[in-house]
Amino acid sequence: MPSLRNAPGNRLSQTGSAASSGEPLSHLLPTKLSPPQTASVLVTRDAALRKVDEGIRGKLVLVTAPLGSGKTTLLTQWYREARVPHLLAWLSLDEQDNAPERFFSYLVGAIRRVAPDFDAYSTSELDHATSVLLRSLWNLGRELVVVLDDFHALRERSLVRAFSYLMDHSPPHVHWVVSSRHVPELDLAKLKLTEQLVTLDGRDLSLDGEAIRELGQRMCGAALTSEDVDYLTSRTEGWVAGVKLALLSAGEHASVSDALRKAIGSNHDVARYLADAVLREQAEDVRAFLVQSSVVEHLNGELCNALLGITHAPALLANLERAQLFIQPLDTEHRWYRYHPLFLDVLRTQLACDFGDRVSRLHHAASRWFAEHQMPDEALTHAFASGDRSWCLELTARSVEAWMREGEIGSVLEWTAKLTADEIIRSPAICVGHIACLILSRRFTHATTALEDAQRGLETAYAATDPERERLSKRLAHLSLLHTVLSDSAPDSGIELDPSAEEPDVFVASAVLAAKAYQALRMNRFDAMRRLALSARETLQGLNSPFLTGYSDVLVALADSAQGNMKDAAERCEEAYERARSGRRNPVWVNAATALAKARYEQNRLDEAEALCVEVLPLLPQATVFETFSLAYFLLARIKTIRGKYAEAYRLLDYLHSVLECSNQARFLAHVCVEKIRLYLVEQSPARMRVVAQEFELGERMRRGEWSEKRFYDETWEQLGLAQAWVLMSRGRQGKALAILETLRASAHDVGYVSREAALLAAIAVCHWRAGDAPAAFAALNRGFALVQRFGFGRSVFDETPGLQEVIVAAATQRKLSFALPEKYTARYQDLLSVGDSMPAEFAAPPSAPLEPLTERELQMLKLLAQGLSNQEISERSNVALSTTKWHLRNVFAKLEVTTRTAAIVKAQERLQRNL
Repeated sequence: MPSLRNAPGNRLSQTGSAASSGEPLSHLLPTKLSPPQTASVLVTRDAALRKVDEGIRGKLVLVTAPLGSGKTTLLTQWYREARVPHLLAWLSLDEQDNAPERFFSYLVGAIRRVAPDFDAYSTSELDHATSVLLRSLWNLGRELVVVLDDFHALRERSLVRAFSYLMDHSPPHVHWVVSSRHVPELDLAKLKLTEQLVTLDGRDLSLDGEAIRELGQRMCGAALTSEDVDYLTSRTEGWVAGVKLALLSAGEHASVSDALRKAIGSNHDVARYLADAVLREQAEDVRAFLVQSSVVEHLNGELCNALLGITHAPALLANLERAQLFIQPLDTEHRWYRYHPLFLDVLRTQLACDFGDRVSRLHHAASRWFAEHQMPDEALTHAFASGDRSWCLELTARSVEAWMREGEIGSVLEWTAKLTADEIIRSPAICVGHIACLILSRRFTHATTALEDAQRGLETAYAATDPERERLSKRLAHLSLLHTVLSDSAPDSGIELDPSAEEPDVFVASAVLAAKAYQALRMNRFDAMRRLALSARETLQGLNSPFLTGYSDVLVALADSAQGNMKDAAERCEEAYERARSGRRNPVWVNAATALAKARYEQNRLDEAEALCVEVLPLLPQATVFETFSLAYFLLARIKTIRGKYAEAYRLLDYLHSVLECSNQARFLAHVCVEKIRLYLVEQSPARMRVVAQEFELGERMRRGEWSEKRFYDETWEQLGLAQAWVLMSRGRQGKALAILETLRASAHDVGYVSREAALLAAIAVCHWRAGDAPAAFAALNRGFALVQRFGFGRSVFDETPGLQEVIVAAATQRKLSFALPEKYTARYQDLLSVGDSMPAEFAAPPSAPLEPLTERELQMLKLLAQGLSNQEISERSNVALSTTKWHLRNVFAKLEVTTRTAAIVKAQERLQRNL
């Protein structure tokens, strides 16, 4: 043992009585040598008790937790209920035990109480006393557990070191259980390495919901509601003293629920307990630090230095954590911390009393620090709390511009709502951002009112000759255009931005183009949609706007996908995600991740798609469009269905159904309808299918002739018609189902919606197959493959078309496929195309007949088409009539067996490469 002779307090008192071997220690207080009397009302702590049981197999069980966490109660329960053949010694420590002779006398007395033949005795030398005690422990020869409660009372460093040596060198049959409010300075590293240490902390001792419910029943004589339990859990975080004090107060009232909230909310008993037992025990500088730093919710060293004008805050926070002073780290690096909610309430009450004149300054300093570290929400919270309105306006304007670039519309609306109408109009950046976000979030009524208020405010907020007034007036005009485009069902309103306008608002201009692209998508004008989306992206050149850039890319990908170009769509989604993946989980990332999840799903990479959806779901409230929100739920529900988890798929669809119904989103509700119908088909639940069909009035719609004849393609109309077709097929009415499907397919064909026409042809093939007409089924199947022959059907076509796998395998086996499926495709969809464990060899079918050659005039048209020119521009360049141009292009499309411009260009490039 290292010498302790030169350490302060190293000698036993020469006047103290020495205890020789076997001498009764009648001068010792018996209450210190046995567990204290605990409360009559206890709850079972099985998990923590089992952990203590496991720990006594080793050298040390260390229990560290703040005041009032139930350390002594837990160990008392364990001590009295222990089912081990060990000798159990107990010693409760207090401040007076910092005298070495007193400590060792009591330690010997505790052991002798359970082992009367224990032959240790006290001497005047600290190191000698330790050696004597060690020798006696080795001689004891029986399993012994020594519990030292309230070890934090030992503050004499030499005494703590002596005990550490004693514990380290004690024999294997001696086990120690130590409880303390903070981690003691013992040699724990060696014990950890040799697996001789088991620790319990505040998390192990905290009461969970079930324990709180049980304690409430015993203390209040009434069953707590789930809301009561959740409230107590969130406010106390399971801190035993806080829970008990609240329950004791509530038990005196007739209404336990109301009394609980009053007891916790007023903090009367809890505040007095924490203030007396914790806060007043601290040194003056520590108390001042605790109280003043409570102005922030989360704290770190640099922030506290800035708040209090000090330099040692990191060390102070580390010391507070070691002392278990109701402070918890928020990260593994222990840079950020927070106080326990109840302790924070006490500190803030003290802050108002002791430092009321500094509170405003503290909030302002916190706001500045958060602003410098790009934490705008925290910065604004403290800015408004400081009362400095000029700083609030400056910071809000700065934040709004950043949020707009990132698409964080909710943040803009949340903070601008805290400003007056006069403050908003006097800050152009805030005014434009506020109105733009109202429009982008589809709150058109509010946006109209805000635009009108802003127009009126221009007359009073600015002088008639003020240049700022003119600039803001032009920006409001751009916002009016955005409002018109997004709220109008017509995609081509004819309103354009004024090209002569000075200092155009690039963000709004791009948003207008993106909005027009979205409306073009709704009107099935995919070429126009693609051009508008690319124009929106080009407009943003030089402006760092990840949100609109990413959204424009998603729109282009949707256009590519609609026209059957799945490869380009997937690549664009991957590029958008690569740009967003390293950033914050904001709307930019949500849009990109959802789009990539769809691409991965179509590629049959279900694990990746599911992982992205699971990560996206909690963030969907940030999504600015229902497409993103709905798509994530649809994808995850489909994957759950594929994996046979039907109940989970139901819950996802039901939740989405409720959200869409409240928002009156008819288009996406139609998708919910067909998804539920297909899910019930897979699970073979005809009764549930009938319920869904009745809810969406599918039978009534059919009787009204809704799908009796072709109309301009409409997504809601098509999805509901598809749902009704599946209902009819399930009832064996294939003829009526086929009539609906052919009507839907013709409409999709007319607008060039390749992906939907291919999916409908797949459904037609299955319908023929179920009707027993195999040739017609194979013909429809080949027509579908002809539309997507470079890529094959995506995963969605298989999942949307129950029974398609059977038709494809039969066609391949009978050599009825007109198109050879690429080996890469059959490998990717092996799980869908296999019969048993093998893939039919017939999938390698002979290719179709060679394509008919193009004439010179048709080649000229194709080259102009590849340049992205419209039909009118091609007519002007080739000097032929527009009708003749359209006739030539129809011939080109027919010879190349394609239906879209993009597919025609790709097919021509392939032909040229084969001819080289």
